[in-house]
Amino acid sequence: MDGSIPRPFRPRANGQERARALRHPTCIVMRSMRCLAALVLVIGMLFASTDVRAEATDTATDGADVAPAPDATAAADGADVAEDYDPWQRFNEPMFSFNHAVLDRYLVKPAATGWDTVLPDVVQRSIGRAFDNLAMPRRLANNLLQLRPREAGAELARFLVNTTVGVVGFIDVAKMALHLDENDADMGQTLGVYGVGAGPYLVLPFLHPLTVRDGIGRGVDGVLDPFGYFIPFAAGAVMSVVSAVNERSLNLKLFADVEDGVFDLYSAVRNGYLQRRQSTIEERRAARRTPEQPALAHGRPDGEDT
Repeated sequence: MDGSIPRPFRPRANGQERARALRHPTCIVMRSMRCLAALVLVIGMLFASTDVRAEATDTATDGADVAPAPDATAAADGADVAEDYDPWQRFNEPMFSFNHAVLDRYLVKPAATGWDTVLPDVVQRSIGRAFDNLAMPRRLANNLLQLRPREAGAELARFLVNTTVGVVGFIDVAKMALHLDENDADMGQTLGVYGVGAGPYLVLPFLHPLTVRDGIGRGVDGVLDPFGYFIPFAAGAVMSVVSAVNERSLNLKLFADVEDGVFDLYSAVRNGYLQRRQSTIEERRAARRTPEQPALAHGRPDGEDT
């Protein structure tokens, strides 16, 4: 006897137990939060490098004693706006080139072309509706967060009708019979409605264009999605690939027309994305202010004594 305290015996978990533990909701949440934390860390590092370059530029500007002309001042202001608009362009452009010239050209587009050859458009659109049906929790939660109970109720009704009568969403019975349209909403949009700035434009491999706000919002949407806690990771990855290929197949001609019709594809995609997102957020903000207008317009009648 050496006086040491014996350690309790702990049997090692087999492969099935490990797989079951990895699929546990707590484990999924932790993995999602780690991914979100990694994204925030990378964004913070990029912000830091941008701040260093900005400080260097300000120092050089302060050292100049010559006062700029009005036209030069206006040009400098325009340059500042452009820098704020896409300050990470040196990083974004290579990522965009990879996504478009490599990933889309050699993988996604050929797969989408074959998909379009095998499946008629009506089947592709039915598959797209089924994937949209699975995205109902994201739309429901964000419509509620944006204080749009009518739209949230319509999303819930659409899901119940299309999942049952519409064969898990392949047929949009709610729109055809009940005239209930889809009310798209996501966390990036919700943050924008409440005044959170978009932040710099960001392009990452294998992802659609983003802003910092929309990237964080996408991570939160993933955590809030209840289907992610029940669908295995491999099945979810396959579903994401099928959804991307199906969407690309439905837009083959549109993509080709855009590629042939613009000179600078990177700027066209960036400007279109940012303007569309800002327009949607402004419309939601205006809709939130609309109920207050009748009360102001129908105030005390003219000539009424106080």
